[in-house]
Amino acid sequence: MKLKKLIPRSLFGRFLLIIAVPALIVQLVSIYVFFYVYVDVISKHMARSVVSEMSFIKSSVNNPLRQYILHDFAKNIEINFSFEERHHFKKKSKIADSDWKRSKIYQYINLFPLIDPLNRFKSELENYKLTPYEIYENPENNAFFIVKVQMSDGIISFDVPVKRITSSSKYVFILWMLLTGLITSFISIIFLKNQLRPISALSKAAEKFGRGQNVPNFRPTGSREIRSVAISFIKMKERIARQIAQRTDMLSSVSHDLRTPLTRMKLQLELAKDPEELIDLKQDISDMEKLIAEYLDFARHEEREKAKSVILKEFLQEKIINYYRKMHQTIDAKINIADNYQMPLKKLAFKRAIINLIDNAFNYGDHVTLQASLSNNNLMLIIDDNGPGIPENERGNVLKPFYRIDNSRNLDKKSSPRTERGGSGLGLAIAMDAITSHGGQMKLGESPAGGLRVLIYIPV
Repeated sequence: MKLKKLIPRSLFGRFLLIIAVPALIVQLVSIYVFFYVYVDVISKHMARSVVSEMSFIKSSVNNPLRQYILHDFAKNIEINFSFEERHHFKKKSKIADSDWKRSKIYQYINLFPLIDPLNRFKSELENYKLTPYEIYENPENNAFFIVKVQMSDGIISFDVPVKRITSSSKYVFILWMLLTGLITSFISIIFLKNQLRPISALSKAAEKFGRGQNVPNFRPTGSREIRSVAISFIKMKERIARQIAQRTDMLSSVSHDLRTPLTRMKLQLELAKDPEELIDLKQDISDMEKLIAEYLDFARHEEREKAKSVILKEFLQEKIINYYRKMHQTIDAKINIADNYQMPLKKLAFKRAIINLIDNAFNYGDHVTLQASLSNNNLMLIIDDNGPGIPENERGNVLKPFYRIDNSRNLDKKSSPRTERGGSGLGLAIAMDAITSHGGQMKLGESPAGGLRVLIYIPV
């Protein structure tokens, strides 16, 4: 479980991990093999060569037969030496290495033999019995370091060239490995981004289509597998759009055919006398017309309407709050949105959804509140009323088309003066359909005022 938490969640991060981990392992193995096989062997031979020459000089310092060739020999091998009689190391003296080598952590770092470039040299000094010794940095010339070896009658000091102990090829190799690693990683990142771009485009197209927005310019790109998925998405989108269009056309035709006999019935009623028994018939015809109008609204669900950017606060104020103010109905509105904030909306569908919900609230209550705010990249709308509410077990059913409950919120028993008789049971379904077409969600709950609460979330 802990390992899963370390794995990146994004596809780009996982692809990068798949490439980076093997590349890092290859580089570490290469560096390990290079150092412990190549560098170690070279360092060993270089150190042995220098220490053997130092050993020869040490053994020849007090030999009169070798004195005449000793300085010429040292000059040729580029190792200067000097001898100090009757001198001993101070008990508390320290090897004059750099600051980081004098720190406490160095004793742990020094456990790794190849981190310290003088490790092989020190080993050879001990093998050739050039002990005790001390190694110092040369403050006058960085190209040399000083090695002092204790003898029975004094101390012999050597100026050893750094280039004869350490090889610069290892640094070139490390630089080459790091540089090529960075270049290949950069190329891999560019390649991965190009490969993931079609997936991102497909994701955005699917999200737009899920919100009910049109995706006109989407076309398959990328690798063969991604193109196959994109083609399947396009076919699915066309199939769904065709089914919706067929449903809309069929329902529109049925509704149109129903309007024709209704119109004739209304004409006959107008020409006939107006006895008491015809009043209910006129009311039934009026209800049928409303039913057909709502049915058409539900069937169309504003499929052809395109989302356009609107100033949200201004839209809610003018199209919703002012609309009810003209109808002499007051909404207690709390809009916590910046004045210039814009978001894409299908204006007609969104307005119809909110008006249907507020109409429903006014039908069963006399106090309605509307709250609007932005939260977690969502537009959140809350509509509350003080009516009788809807039982919890019925809240899912009332969102279904034509469903009506036989209780205090029965749509055939509305008390609002704006409606003459009951509705069709499509009001909440139309609102739900419009909110879903924006990629949002609508939930019903219990209002703090005692009635129904409608919560709407639309991604911005």
